[in-house]
Amino acid sequence: MTHRIRESALALVLGLALTPLAFAEEGVDRAVDGAKDTVTSPGKVVEGISEGAQESGPVGVVTGAVKGGAEAAGQAVKGAAKVGVGVVEAVTEPLRD
Repeated sequence: MTHRIRESALALVLGLALTPLAFAEEGVDRAVDGAKDTVTSPGKVVEGISEGAQESGPVGVVTGAVKGGAEAAGQAVKGAAKVGVGVVEAVTEPLRD
């Protein structure tokens, strides 16, 4: 009987110890999405150049580069913010519950 009690107590302790990890999952997911946005942001410059060239020819290459650069910067900032918020959520979630 004491062996069963010991196993139940161990299962309870392990369950309580792992619960914060489950709650932190949402913050981790947000941080991963933010990292992906930040890493892929330079692709916006290439997209802008391509679209500008198709629409306006050589002049569109310049305007597309500027437009794509602005979009890339915005996406990088947004991604970095998601990473920061996700990390904070992952760390503080167990403390809030």
